[in-house]
Amino acid sequence: MPHPFHPDDFPINTTRRFQPTRVLFLKGCIHFKTTAQILELTGSVGAAPLTAGGDLSSAFLDEAERAADHLVRRDAEPLYQIASSGNMMRTLKTLTRGRSGAKVADLNMTFVSFDSSSVRFPRDSPHCRHEVEICPVSPSSFASTSAAGRGDSSKDGADARHEAFVRHSIPYFWDLTRGRNGVLYKCLNQQRVEVARVTAAGRGSDDDAILVFDSDELDDAVTVSTCIVLLNGRDAIDT
Repeated sequence: MPHPFHPDDFPINTTRRFQPTRVLFLKGCIHFKTTAQILELTGSVGAAPLTAGGDLSSAFLDEAERAADHLVRRDAEPLYQIASSGNMMRTLKTLTRGRSGAKVADLNMTFVSFDSSSVRFPRDSPHCRHEVEICPVSPSSFASTSAAGRGDSSKDGADARHEAFVRHSIPYFWDLTRGRNGVLYKCLNQQRVEVARVTAAGRGSDDDAILVFDSDELDDAVTVSTCIVLLNGRDAIDT
């Protein structure tokens, strides 16, 4: 079932600028069937992440990809690894810490989960005190009524490109209305503030992405796991 709130209920705070503190490279994390890695690039990229307009800069993305390539060639230990329970995109996946095998979370992205996916953390996890359910947002009643009167279904399509979850009683929205460029908003004081951004890598494999986020606003494992769910989509079809 959709979450009972909508991004329109929380206007974007336009006075607060996104300030990412962490940079991760998601290696093979888009529509993957077996394993994938999350590489830590924080401190390895010198270029400023954002342009004056607030977009991720080309120089930053290029440097991030070069830094990730260097780590792969060195066979450096990843921050996290993800393994699937079967050879399918939409299946149970386990997030582990580096190469230690220590479980961080289980991602339930099976077909039987229907409209929702979930991230389950071990008891006493430092990342989250409860299971996180990622669901499509509820249609905005006002916007849907207005759109229906105009015979316009574009608003419903935009709703379908938003995923919502709650962590420690605070709502978050992943906005994927920009195609493969996703923005994560956190709801603070009845407004949305940007706390993370993910974009498909510009060169090399189509399975890679670059994730930047404000670690003062959200835990890294929650950011990564919900982002993986987003990138692999509720409508992914195994081939």
